[in-house]
Amino acid sequence: MKRPLLEISSLSKYFGGLKAVDDVSFNIRKGEIIGLLGPNGAGKTVCFNLISGVYKPTSGQISLDARRIDSLSPQTIANLGIGRTFQIVKPFANLTVMENVIAARGIARYQSMVKIWSGWKTPTERSGAINLLEKVGLAELAERRAGLLPLGNLRRLEIARALAVGKKLLLLDESFSGLRPEEISHLEALIRTIREDGLTVLLIEHNMRVAMGLCDRLVVLDHGSKLTEGLPAEVRANESVIEAYLGRKGSAYAA
Repeated sequence: MKRPLLEISSLSKYFGGLKAVDDVSFNIRKGEIIGLLGPNGAGKTVCFNLISGVYKPTSGQISLDARRIDSLSPQTIANLGIGRTFQIVKPFANLTVMENVIAARGIARYQSMVKIWSGWKTPTERSGAINLLEKVGLAELAERRAGLLPLGNLRRLEIARALAVGKKLLLLDESFSGLRPEEISHLEALIRTIREDGLTVLLIEHNMRVAMGLCDRLVVLDHGSKLTEGLPAEVRANESVIEAYLGRKGSAYAA
C-alpha cells in the first residue's frame, strides 16, 4: 500500500492550559476528499493552522509525502504544494480578480526582493492566472475589482488563489458558508473537478449534507480530540457524533 500523502501523528497544540488540539492522528491518501468536522471550538481551524505552518505543534508531527513539515515556515509549506482558503475571505480589494491570482502565483518569487518586482504581469503570469480563473468559473470577471464581487464569487476567487499554490493538497476552510443552494451545488461540482485533476482536498464544513455527499471519509473532532473517523454513513450513525452536535437531548431525539 502506498504511503499517505499527508500523515498527522499524535498532533497536539496547547495554548497555556487550553488543549486546542489534543493527540489527533489521521492520514489522507492522494486523491481523497476528506471532511474535518466538529462543533464550534472543536479544533478544526487550529488543525489547518498547524498543517499550513501558522502554528507549530506542542507535540506530534505532520508529514507530506513522507517529509516532516511541522517545523517549516508557512511559505516553505506552501511551496511544497499545500494551498488553503480561510473562513473570512479577504482579497486584495483594490486589485482586479486577475491581479489577486497573479499575486498568489508569485509565491516562489517572494524570497527575493529582485524577483518580487520582476515578471509581475508578464504574458505567462496572465495566462496562468486566466487558466485558474477559467477552472473556477471567473474568467469573465478577470478585470473586475475584487472588492466588488459578491460572496459566492469571492469564495471562488479564494479557491483560485489557493490552487495557485496547492499543487498537492488543498485546505478549504468553510468554503460553503453563507452560500445559496445553487451556489453550493456549483461549488460541490468544482471541488469534484479539482479532485479529478489530481489534487487532494481536506475541508472543514458545518453543512452536514455537503460533507456527507462530497467527502470520501470524515474525521470528527470534539473539544480538540478525535471523536471518530470513517465513511460518511458510519459517521452519520455514530451516537457520539450525534451527541456532540445535538447534545444529549438531541441524541435521544435523533435515535
